[in-house]
Amino acid sequence: MFANRIGIRETNERTVLSVIVNDGPLSRAKLSEKIGLNKASVSAIVKKLIEQKLIKEVGIGESTIQGGRKPIMLELNKAAGFAVSIDIGYDYIDTMIHYLDGTIRKRKLLPFRTIEKTTITAELITIIEEITEKLPKSPFGIVGMTIAIHGVIHNNQIVFTPAYDFTDFPLAEELAAHFDFPIFLENEANLFALSEHAKNSSYHNLVGISIHAGVGAGIIMNDALYTGENGLSGEIGHMIVQVNGNHCTCGGNGCLETYSSEKVILDTYRDLTQNPEAIIPDLYRAYAANDPIATKLLGDMIDYLSIAVHNAITLYNPKVIAIHSEISRLIPDFPEKIKQKLPHLTAKNIEIKKASLGEESILFGAAVVTISNFLEVPRFELKN
Repeated sequence: MFANRIGIRETNERTVLSVIVNDGPLSRAKLSEKIGLNKASVSAIVKKLIEQKLIKEVGIGESTIQGGRKPIMLELNKAAGFAVSIDIGYDYIDTMIHYLDGTIRKRKLLPFRTIEKTTITAELITIIEEITEKLPKSPFGIVGMTIAIHGVIHNNQIVFTPAYDFTDFPLAEELAAHFDFPIFLENEANLFALSEHAKNSSYHNLVGISIHAGVGAGIIMNDALYTGENGLSGEIGHMIVQVNGNHCTCGGNGCLETYSSEKVILDTYRDLTQNPEAIIPDLYRAYAANDPIATKLLGDMIDYLSIAVHNAITLYNPKVIAIHSEISRLIPDFPEKIKQKLPHLTAKNIEIKKASLGEESILFGAAVVTISNFLEVPRFELKN
C-alpha cells in the first residue's frame, strides 16, 4: 500500500526543516546530500518554508573544490516566534522567553513566593502578560508555553505534587481559557533530562536527577523520553532507602527525598543552627569552612544520593547521569563525591556530571518541548 503524496511531502518538509534547524546554516545542495532527496524537491520545500517565514537565506557560503557559484546558505528564522517557559518551584516562579532556536530573549526570576492552588492561576496570568507584553511583532507570535511542575504529570494533567497542593488541579485548562497558544505541563526532572539531551547529541541514554523540594529523575532511553505507563517513571525520590524510615508525603516511609532533597537538608540545617533565615549559600559556606553540622548533613545527602544513582544505573544503564540542584552547583566536586561511593560494577562505565545549562536547565528543557511541538521536528538541539 502506497502512502499518499501529501503525507510524503509533509514528512519531507519536516525532515528538511529538522536538518536546517539542527545543522544550519547550510546550502540547498548540502541539504539534498544529507537527506537523500533530489535537488528539485529540496528547492521546492525550501521555497515553501521561506514563504512561511520559518527559514531564511543568510548569506553566501564557500564554493566546492570544483569551483562554481558560491551557494546561498539557509537557517532557521529564530525571530519568527517566541516560546514561553515557566518553572514553578516550591517557593519560586522562574520564567524565560526564548527565540525559536532556544536562545534567551528574557528571563525573570520571582523568588520567595507562596505557591498555592487558590492563587496560582491569577498569578501566572499576570506574570505571563507582563513578560510578553513588549515582545516585537513576529510571523507566529507566541508559539506555546511549557510549565515545569515538581510532581507527576500524565497526559498534560497534574497527578501528584508533594511540594504544593496542585494534585488533580486543572492548571492547563484554566490558563487555556486566557491564552490562545498551546500550553504543556511536564515534570521538571523530565525537562532537565530533555535539556541535557538537546545540548549533547551524543547522549542517547541518560538520566537527569533534579534535586529541589523533592528528588526526581528524567530518563532518556534511545533518544526518547521515557515516562512509563502513567507518568510515574523516574520518581526516584520515592525510592525507599531506609526501612521504616522518615514519613513521606507519598504515604510511604524511608523515601529518598526525605533524606536528600534540598528542602529537607536546608530545613534541618535551619533547625540545628537555630537560624530560620539560612539559605543554601549559607549552608555551602558552612560546609566549605568545615562546619560539623553542614559537613554531616551534606555527607549524608551524598551517601543517600549514591544509593539512588547506583540503582538508576542498574535499572537503565545510561551513558551519563547529570545532576541539577543548587547544592551540586556550589560544591565543585559534587559528582565525583557520588561516584566515589559507587561500587565497581556501576562506577566503571558511567559519567556523572553537573547540568550543562546550570540553573536554567529546566527552562531550556521547557523550550525544547514547546519548540519541538511547534516546528514538528523529531529532534531539536540546543546549539548555543
